Amino acid sequence: MKGILHFSIPLMLLLVGSILNANNVLGHTFSGDESASFLAGVEMTKIELKLAAEQAVSNATNAKEHADHLTEHITANDTKEIKERNSRVADELNKTLTDFVNTIESSSPAQSDVNTKASSINDILSEVVSARIDKEQLDNVTVKALVVNDLVGESLEHYGSALGMAEEGHDENESNSTSSEHKENQNNETASIVDVADYQSAQAAVSRAIDLYNEIKPAGDSNSSQLADSLNTLKSKIDNKSAFDEIDKVVDEKITPLLSDMFKLNLAEEEEHSEGEDHAQEDDHGEEEHGTSQNETHDANTD
Repeated sequence: MKGILHFSIPLMLLLVGSILNANNVLGHTFSGDESASFLAGVEMTKIELKLAAEQAVSNATNAKEHADHLTEHITANDTKEIKERNSRVADELNKTLTDFVNTIESSSPAQSDVNTKASSINDILSEVVSARIDKEQLDNVTVKALVVNDLVGESLEHYGSALGMAEEGHDENESNSTSSEHKENQNNETASIVDVADYQSAQAAVSRAIDLYNEIKPAGDSNSSQLADSLNTLKSKIDNKSAFDEIDKVVDEKITPLLSDMFKLNLAEEEEHSEGEDHAQEDDHGEEEHGTSQNETHDANTD
């Protein structure tokens, strides 16, 4: 009996060590903010994929720009973390994305071929999410609310780029010509779109934010309808090509505070944008706005 006991203890220690090593291979447990940023990146990847596929034959210029954006949202670090959990899925994602971009950039892509490749990428993205994000985080309402916040930020960023604003923030000593054009757009009822692909991305991002919010919209909350109205106002203003300041005001004064209050996100209040400032650099896809979120799982019902 004593001999069996001596044998069992080392065996148990070996099993515990194996479990700990397996956990190290899987990497760290991701916070709600990290999960939300990744999920927002996946959403934007799906958006750019859909827009590129839809225009592959009808508008090669827009399709190629969307294809270029396609690879921006899942970073090399994301791919590394996916690979730690599922090497096959990480490799397939890289391969299929590269193959799709090459197809879009070819001289005469066949729509059937584009659709097949897009469908394959969507299937792989579903596997990627399962590999990268724990189910607890996927079901977490706070995480989903942060994804809505990030998508609103993406919409604002792409709308600024659609108006030609992105370049201004990079160089304070840049010529005043672009800035002057900017001021004109701010004063006109309808802003001038200089990048159609970015405008399409802005529209799609806010539409997806609305859909996701409807999935977690709390029943009986006094602010719930206000936030829904504000998101729809944002979409309407983008669709109507309103001045950037009008759209930015809806986000800063309505959407951000309501999201933060309703879902306890602790979103930092965004500083007022100075002329020529690049909004995308300020919120960094919404990540720096998040602060420390409470990763509680709340019950939410759609109206």
